[in-house]
Amino acid sequence: MKEKLYRISPFWIKTILLNIKAYSNKKQRYSKNYHKYLVEYSTLWYSSRGQVLNYQKEQLSLLLKECYDNVLFYREKFDVLKINKEQIEKNPIEVLKFFPILTKEDRKSKVEFLINNNSLRPSVEIGYTSGTSGTPTVNYLDKESIERSFALWTRFHDTIGVGSKKNVKKVRFSGRLVVKPTSNKPPYWIYNKFDNQLFMSTYHLTDSNLKHYIAKLNKFKPDLLDGYPSALYILSKFIIKNNLVLDFKPKAIATTAETLYDYQRLEIEKAFVCKVFNQYASSEGVPPITECKNGRLHIHEDTGYFEFLNNENLPAKPGEIAKVVVTSFRNWKTPLVRYDIQDSVLLPLIQEKCECGCNMQYVDSIIGREDDILWTEEKGYVGRMDTAYKGLEGIKKSQLIQISKNQLIVNQSVDKEYTEPMNRLFIQNLKDRLGESIDIKINILDDVPNGANGKFDAVIRKFEIDL
Repeated sequence: MKEKLYRISPFWIKTILLNIKAYSNKKQRYSKNYHKYLVEYSTLWYSSRGQVLNYQKEQLSLLLKECYDNVLFYREKFDVLKINKEQIEKNPIEVLKFFPILTKEDRKSKVEFLINNNSLRPSVEIGYTSGTSGTPTVNYLDKESIERSFALWTRFHDTIGVGSKKNVKKVRFSGRLVVKPTSNKPPYWIYNKFDNQLFMSTYHLTDSNLKHYIAKLNKFKPDLLDGYPSALYILSKFIIKNNLVLDFKPKAIATTAETLYDYQRLEIEKAFVCKVFNQYASSEGVPPITECKNGRLHIHEDTGYFEFLNNENLPAKPGEIAKVVVTSFRNWKTPLVRYDIQDSVLLPLIQEKCECGCNMQYVDSIIGREDDILWTEEKGYVGRMDTAYKGLEGIKKSQLIQISKNQLIVNQSVDKEYTEPMNRLFIQNLKDRLGESIDIKINILDDVPNGANGKFDAVIRKFEIDL
């Protein structure tokens, strides 16, 4: 009802409703315990590896014991495996290895059995993840889970030089319907005064509207921009194409929710004269992976236990693409134990000590969803396709859809710089990566729409492969 009321309200009422919610959120998120967790996490970021692993083991033991006592779904698993709390206390990591992997389907359909029934953890918020399937997943949160999550985001902002002071100005591009989708005049944003944050719509990023976005950003002068890389990329292309010089320079840009491609990073950094930091997590409570100032994607090992597995669910080798299975210490109300998040990462060949000072391990890149990985008989697995766009001009938005092992459809919007020679080069770039035998069809559209959740899927695979 609140969502419906917001959607049908005039802009001034929207502003009031959003700020009422923002005030409530701020009281809930930034509590005394939040500050305690922030000190704890900030200390751990620069602690020795041994200290981090000891903390991780302690948290894992606490989580598994709480699941044993209070979560029906997991208690049944413990009983079948004949595992008791003494075994958990003695060696939680060894106990975890015996647990079956939690699937997305079970997380979605059996949520009532996954709720932590500890009376000291009442639900204070119920959320719904957007997901890529279009079907939302219900997510129950208790007070501690919310406080810990926001302490972690503050730590991330501290590590990239933004800080957490009250006067930090923030802009967010997400799938939130901040204004009517049919609106044809500004404002295409709404201001949250309690967090000094501007929510900007990702549903109105047309050539005729982008000048209004730029004017508002120049007036607001944000310290941090974050959100969907596809939205930030569209804005950046407009800035560069029109030789615009901004009246401000943000301290950092953080991308989330979509796979960040190299060509997007280059354009965004060029337009805003500012470093882009990638981050990965989920509203379900998946532990974060965030980029440091040295460009390393650090695994937040103090927020969960990570497993990087191959096709046979065995530990992947250095240098391999691995699926990510997590046990999270972020959400204690709807716990995730050995959760297959259906995302993949590229593991480094060697774990070197990072000069940023953090001793937590890192991955080389976040591949993203399994659907981001293409497969052909000629080339096998192809994990990143953004390199196929190098040397090309005139592409405003592009989406690769692999229909079958031998057929690829490209939907894209272009401008006059995208010529026939450019089209031939693009097809060859694709064939270089996917094989000469693949059939490629390129559709030129006025616009390539985002998905139902506001995210833009740059790569989609329509058939199953054994990953």
